[in-house]
Amino acid sequence: MSDPVAEPGAPSSGVTELPPAQEKSIATETKKRAPTLARLAATPDRVILRLNKLLASPGGLSAFLSTFNYTLYLLAYLETKSTPLRIRLYQLLNRTSSVPALNTEPSHIAALGSLLSSTRTTLRLFGLFPMYAWLRQLSQGPKPGQDQVLYATAVTQAVLYTTFQFLENVAVLTDHKILPAAYTARWTAASGGKTAKIYLWSYRAWMGGVLCDFVRLFREAQLERVKRSQRAQSQGGSEVSVKEDEEVDRKWYAQMVVPLSWLPVAAQFSLESGIPGFNLGIMGACGALAGLGRTADLWASTAE
Repeated sequence: MSDPVAEPGAPSSGVTELPPAQEKSIATETKKRAPTLARLAATPDRVILRLNKLLASPGGLSAFLSTFNYTLYLLAYLETKSTPLRIRLYQLLNRTSSVPALNTEPSHIAALGSLLSSTRTTLRLFGLFPMYAWLRQLSQGPKPGQDQVLYATAVTQAVLYTTFQFLENVAVLTDHKILPAAYTARWTAASGGKTAKIYLWSYRAWMGGVLCDFVRLFREAQLERVKRSQRAQSQGGSEVSVKEDEEVDRKWYAQMVVPLSWLPVAAQFSLESGIPGFNLGIMGACGALAGLGRTADLWASTAE
């Protein structure tokens, strides 16, 4: 039975009744916020599942590790540069001019970045397989209607990247005593058995591949201008075509960011003396920016 006091028109029992619960009572607020709390509790689960999908997608592991690795390089550099700031904050908060004892142990961020770099180098030992598949596809000739300049650029880039991967593999296997030293003696004799010269030429091949991206993108832009000019003469611009052009332009600029970001890093490792003023922070910022777009697109695709 229901409480007679709560029924409409029921006589009062004369007992002082408790006031009804207000809208902002603890119980009401808990009920209101329960879905939000549940969503917050489920957030880590969703993030982990999406991250798993990203790593399992084609190229996902490589893109994530690269972006994460270079971000760690940037953070490690900023950590080293934050020492004077930390000392100054300590002096201000404690109203003292003494310098606190600083932790002299190696940075954990830098150590993790070094580990990821070694991991990525090890994984690239298998990079010749997709390179072979790429070259084999290109060896069949250009596709029907494919621009000859773009085809030649693709062939050149594939050869350069294959050269980079092969030389890097030789250097890594030599460093780990997997390849006999006699195999690379002509490359390492001048440097006392070190593989620095092999790495140098592998990075030069990588830089050549990066430069091919500029050729490809500028050629695509040239062909796109011709296409738009012909379309304007034949049918004029429409709202649909304008939106399509904007999307093409957006993708072109997003792709241009990649070689622009990699170029300073490639130049640094391709020159024997390096670039003056180049440091870990610049390398980290360039590498993170180069991989950010690809990683962001892969992350967005995991929400589907």
